[in-house]
Amino acid sequence: MRILIVEDSKFFIQLVTKAIAETIRAETVVATSLAEARKIIAEATKPFDLALTDILLADDEKGEAVSLVLDHAIPCIVFTAVFSEDLRERLLARNVIDYVVKNSPSSLDYLMSLVTRLHRNRLTKVMVVDDSKTTRNYLRDLLIAYQFKVIEAEDGETALALLKSTPNIRMVITDYHMPGMDGVEMVRRMRATHDQERLCIIGLSSGGGSALSAQFIKMGANDFINMPFLREEFFCRIMQNVRMLDMMDRLTDMATKDVLTGIHNRRFFFDAGDALFASAKREQVTLTAAMLDVDFFKKVNDTYGHDAGDAVLKKVASVIRKKCRQTDLVARFGGEEFAVLAVNMDEAASKAFFESLRQAVESEKITHKGKTIQVTVSIGVCQGAGDSLSGMIKSADEMLYKAKRAGRNRVDIL
Repeated sequence: MRILIVEDSKFFIQLVTKAIAETIRAETVVATSLAEARKIIAEATKPFDLALTDILLADDEKGEAVSLVLDHAIPCIVFTAVFSEDLRERLLARNVIDYVVKNSPSSLDYLMSLVTRLHRNRLTKVMVVDDSKTTRNYLRDLLIAYQFKVIEAEDGETALALLKSTPNIRMVITDYHMPGMDGVEMVRRMRATHDQERLCIIGLSSGGGSALSAQFIKMGANDFINMPFLREEFFCRIMQNVRMLDMMDRLTDMATKDVLTGIHNRRFFFDAGDALFASAKREQVTLTAAMLDVDFFKKVNDTYGHDAGDAVLKKVASVIRKKCRQTDLVARFGGEEFAVLAVNMDEAASKAFFESLRQAVESEKITHKGKTIQVTVSIGVCQGAGDSLSGMIKSADEMLYKAKRAGRNRVDIL
């Protein structure tokens, strides 16, 4: 993300640039005057994704800097030291994203939460469903201003098809009055396949009031907005619901991801692995289970400290995840042990793959506090689906201990 800061207060510039560097690590370019902003924009070789602009500068008492960035199609957040209802109306009429009043330390917190949110929104897909092209265009432009990726559908059937075919749609904003299928029925059908933790749905209508709102909510909508609405209200409701999705994602990660390495944990491995095992038995595909253990890991901790041990585990997890296919299930099993479950990997392929994985870990140089650490792993592999996933893991574990007894840094396959 590339951010232009137009501000003549050196103190505020320092605060903002430092906060951006610590949160989203975006590239920042600073202009301390209107003239400098004009020069930077005119000579820019790469586009700016966002501008943070003071409304009054030493050479700009009419707020021309705001017009400058907007005329160059740069989304804009405005700083202002004073605030009035008239100023608010004028700012929002110019289609700025938001305004931040520089009157307290909390102003910087609000600004950074907004910038961070905009940064995340660039990866967030929102689908707008409405049979009115005018309304779709209006909602699309509002959402694009907040950096969302927008998908459009003119009716419920199209929306359902797009939801099925397009990965990672996180939010649906839908009208009620549509031909063929109304918004409430569409919500009901969407909820049959997408729960509220993964997909947020917001109902929208210019008629119906509280009764229609209740219908949407009962069918599984997260929220409802009456039209016409204040632009600020729309964005506040949208952002509130997006933050709720983020919170659910964090809770899911806490439950399914290993805190240290970021890969899946043992609980998720068995939850997902048991489902994969049952599917494999029905479809008669093969499964390969492997257990990996870092050799002499206690020696790493004793020699270099537990921080170094953590660095080793993170790097080994990263190597395993990069070497494995996206369809492979990878998890930290506990301590220095990792597990892999792969589909349709025959014996010859298994031997070559896990041998290359062993070599990849062995060749990795891990730097920690000026020290270079090299480790190896022993790997035990169980080829072919057994009676249960637990049984496969037990067999792979037995082969792992065979590899340990045979000298470590080797692969043994059952």
